[in-house]
Amino acid sequence: MKNKDRLIYQITYPFWGLLMAVDDLQSHIDDILDVLSEDSDKGVSREELEKQLRKFIDYGVPVEQAKQTLIKKFGGGATLPASTERTLIVDLKPNVSSVNLLCRVIAINPKEITVKGEKRKIFYGIFGDESGTIQFTAWKDFEIEKGNVLELANAYTREWQGTVQLNLGDRVQIKKADEDKLPEANYEPKEVKVKDLKSGLGAVELTARILELNERSVEADGKSKKVFSGIIGDETGKAQFTSWYDFKFKQGDVVKISGGYVKSWKGIPQLTFDEKASVKKLDSSKLSKDKVQTQKMPLYELVEKRGALDIEVEGTVIEIRDGSGLIMRCPECKRALQNDECKIHGKVKGKPDIRTKIVVDDGTGSVNSIMSREITEKLLGKTLEECKKMAEKSKDGNTLADMMNSLLFARRINIQGNALGDEFGTTIIAKKAKVVDVDIKEEAERLSSELEEIR
Repeated sequence: MKNKDRLIYQITYPFWGLLMAVDDLQSHIDDILDVLSEDSDKGVSREELEKQLRKFIDYGVPVEQAKQTLIKKFGGGATLPASTERTLIVDLKPNVSSVNLLCRVIAINPKEITVKGEKRKIFYGIFGDESGTIQFTAWKDFEIEKGNVLELANAYTREWQGTVQLNLGDRVQIKKADEDKLPEANYEPKEVKVKDLKSGLGAVELTARILELNERSVEADGKSKKVFSGIIGDETGKAQFTSWYDFKFKQGDVVKISGGYVKSWKGIPQLTFDEKASVKKLDSSKLSKDKVQTQKMPLYELVEKRGALDIEVEGTVIEIRDGSGLIMRCPECKRALQNDECKIHGKVKGKPDIRTKIVVDDGTGSVNSIMSREITEKLLGKTLEECKKMAEKSKDGNTLADMMNSLLFARRINIQGNALGDEFGTTIIAKKAKVVDVDIKEEAERLSSELEEIR
């Protein structure tokens, strides 16, 4: 997508959902009037209801919630009848307050979160039906398991990172159905590349080379089970994988995996599959090792993806963040200390270390990056011991910070590593980094050429 097209997309996209929501506005008003005519002695005009409903929609209130609010406001004691019509996953829209589905649990995992200072256990995973898949979050334990066929009523949807997600809250009604009510293999796997993998995709088909392979044992249903994990890649990128079945593949094999599903950890996609998937070993010439390279990408693309394995970016250092320079680490867990205290181990005698934390911008987006001692020493041309001596001799403690600013601030830098995404943004954990000397004349000509393309 070119910069001009991205700009048009960003400007127009927020209004698409609004246009879709008001398309059947009159039918929503009819629903409200039907309830009010039975239950209210207050007269209200269609024009007033339309005005009020439009206002709610403009502020992003879900339509069903807005309708219930207007019924209450104008004296109605009844509520809108809940829809009993089943919705296909492919037809789900964001911000719908009452959703009914017939679906199968493709994956489910527990997660511990902190809400208002209290720890809470929730569950997340993937549902699927004959039309597709969707990510879900269950805010309590509904005692559902992988493979269950469920009839859901009163679930609700939200939008996250441009995709629709399903939520199971206190109002949801869940009934376990017979497995034959929704056959398991009722949609064909979709052929994708590694760069296309994103959380929530189900039934994908992918040809990739196994770059790393690890084996471990886990307890499942009281039995020990072998699990295989590692990294796969093709000419478009790299991703993590987990196999819950021993397909006898080896590191370096080129395989076609059909029937896997995708979840993610901190924005990094992970392909998961088991004995129900099809894994076929191919001739290694189908995807030679030299085609699986570190992928260079503009920062806007990385921000949109949230996370990725083994990527390369280039941009200008626009900030040296607090926490850069000389730090002390916990000798047990290696966490950085605050006032000589570790969050886990309390008061400890720290071990000195040095790191760099920066913000990089390439004109299309910006990301954070954290660089280890080894990388920082190369960038500064100073060892840890030399940095310690500088800090000891400094009267105000700013000598090292001043040096980092003079060497790195406003300089162009090339970074390779893994990118992780969370609620605070995207951060690259650098494996390599180097300052890039820029030819000002050549850069000006490149920018001028790009501007001509946009016009």
